[in-house]
Amino acid sequence: MLTMIALTALVFAGMFGWKAYSGLMMANSMKAAGRPPATVSTAQVMETSWTSSIPAVGTLRALQGVDVTPQIAGTITRLYFESGTKVKSGTLLAQQYSADDEARLAGLTAETRLAQLNLQRAQELLPKNLISRFEFDATETNVELARAAEQNLRLIIAQKTIRAPFAGQLGIRKVDVGQYVEPGDTIVRLENMEQLLVDFPVPQRYASQVYVGQPLTAKVDAWPNEQFAGNVRAIESQVEEATRTVTVRAAIDNSDGRLLPGMFAGIELALGTREKVLTLPKAAVTYSPYGDSVYVVQPGPDGDAGTMIVKSVSVTTGLSRGDQIAIEAGLTEGMTVVTSGQQKLMNGAAVTVDNSVTVSNQAAPAAENN
Repeated sequence: MLTMIALTALVFAGMFGWKAYSGLMMANSMKAAGRPPATVSTAQVMETSWTSSIPAVGTLRALQGVDVTPQIAGTITRLYFESGTKVKSGTLLAQQYSADDEARLAGLTAETRLAQLNLQRAQELLPKNLISRFEFDATETNVELARAAEQNLRLIIAQKTIRAPFAGQLGIRKVDVGQYVEPGDTIVRLENMEQLLVDFPVPQRYASQVYVGQPLTAKVDAWPNEQFAGNVRAIESQVEEATRTVTVRAAIDNSDGRLLPGMFAGIELALGTREKVLTLPKAAVTYSPYGDSVYVVQPGPDGDAGTMIVKSVSVTTGLSRGDQIAIEAGLTEGMTVVTSGQQKLMNGAAVTVDNSVTVSNQAAPAAENN
């Protein structure tokens, strides 16, 4: 039995020893062979002439826009508009119940007329000393009080007649005839959309190049192949501390009414100068909190053109346009950079270049017709 146990232990020891030896030999072989080259696609750094512009984004809003609301509580007796119609300034939109106020107004008008007659009689009696000066002053004051009460009620009746505060386009009606409304309840939305405003941030380093009247263009998803012209209306007087940007307000022409408030817009603020810049595809840049970088493809240490390695290079990026981004520092024209496959790389890694499928590198890419 002892002999059998000894032989079994010897067999297992030999098996485990051989497996460990084989694993060690395989690891040494793989270490000697090194990591296999990673397959990447590349592009060259190119010098391009760009018309300088600042890209930004913003939300369109009307030049004037309000929720038409009643000033005092009351019941809607008539509506004089249809949803979505255009109206002029002062157009009658709705009427609240005011019959009781008009009846009181008739009484106050009569009281005013009586007070005026009493004043006329007092003016005749005062020179004859038939009434005291106190009685005359009281009669005169009664006339003023009657006129004030009448005027106050006329203002209340006018407030129940709801009119458009400015010319524009109405939205969807929010109330019905017979509905009781209170101050702040929306009757309809009114927007003046002849021009639209858009507020957008500009980095502080470009603040000196922005001025009132500066031209710009806007693009919206609803009309992807068109640009809408506008100009700068105002510039904020301070820089936002959180973002280090300056808020700029621009007006976009909308005389044809195709743009709507609330649309998301891409803005291109023209600086009016052409300059040469180094560009490469945005996909080539690796962004991190410690700075932006790209992988530059170089010949291997033995100088063999067939053996390529990559080197991580820190870069300073500038403005972007379409698929391209400007490089302000870190690269020179003609360098080859990796555009895909960066996640497999480290500094000094060997690569194999395969450009059978490349990333888009257009300054003004067009959407594919699907």
